[in-house]
Amino acid sequence: MWIQILRNKYLTSRTLAQATIRPNDSPFWKGLMRIKSNFFQRVKFIVGDGTSTRFWEDTWLGDSPLALQYLMLYNITQRKQDYVSAVLQSIPINMHFRRALVGARWEAWMHLVRRLIQVQLSHHSDSVRWTLTVNGVFSVKSMYTDLANSGPLARSLHIWDIKVPLKIKNFMWFLHKGVVLTKDNLIKRSWRGRSNCCYCDQHETIRHLFLDCPLAKLLWRTIHIAFNVIPPTCINSMFTTWLSGVDVKLSRLIRIGICALLWAIWNTRNDIIFNGKKFNNFLQVIFRATSWIRTWSSLSLADNRELMATGCSRWEMVARVIFNRFGWRASNRLGV
Repeated sequence: MWIQILRNKYLTSRTLAQATIRPNDSPFWKGLMRIKSNFFQRVKFIVGDGTSTRFWEDTWLGDSPLALQYLMLYNITQRKQDYVSAVLQSIPINMHFRRALVGARWEAWMHLVRRLIQVQLSHHSDSVRWTLTVNGVFSVKSMYTDLANSGPLARSLHIWDIKVPLKIKNFMWFLHKGVVLTKDNLIKRSWRGRSNCCYCDQHETIRHLFLDCPLAKLLWRTIHIAFNVIPPTCINSMFTTWLSGVDVKLSRLIRIGICALLWAIWNTRNDIIFNGKKFNNFLQVIFRATSWIRTWSSLSLADNRELMATGCSRWEMVARVIFNRFGWRASNRLGV
């Protein structure tokens, strides 16, 4: 039944939310439940009237279900299967908990309420968007590719197609496998030292260093502004399904730039930790990255070199504009 549901590109959110199979302990049943779980992890619900979207367990506000974003609230709510329409039908919000909201729970609830105030229900039916394709329509190929690259033996095929030096490809492969020696990985090897990030003093992990650190977020923001490229949601998707639907030629050029960005973050981090160098601002990382892109362009076809040079100039220009707004003089360019 679920195989037919997955192949129906015109499937409505109501069908998805209400489709069930009679449970039993057979391997067939368990396999179907895994398919269902994997499917909903890759679906985004677009709320209309809210009658077909589960408030806690569907992804509709943010990039993950509210049950994961606000786990402490989900654990004590009385009605976990409520739909969005049932929760937002009245003021105050129709939500009841089994325990008092105090301390961290109260803060989490206030944070959620502030987000819910901005949600406006309409008379249109809810709809479903497939997150792995540009047009939002489900395809078996996109799901198969994502499953193949998100498993324990992810293939990392895109990494080896990029026109960058071999040592950079090896670094990206280690990054994708989660074995780059960030401080959390060193601690697992009995290293005794501080686990703080050198950029922001939070706990250093691969995801934090390259995606969640304030510096990394600012760098990804400059890319978003310069090229209208939405940052990846996780390290795993960066070299797998992140650019699905983008022109193949363009996606390869984008990945060259991302290689340079991640390599620049890593080398700047190492200079701070091991060489005692001072970190002044994120221009230091951007100009380092663009310098490498220009150097690596010699590995690409002649037609692509001009595009890469233009991209570097645009990226640097956006960075200068951002710095000028904070009083930075663009003439003070930092060297590589």
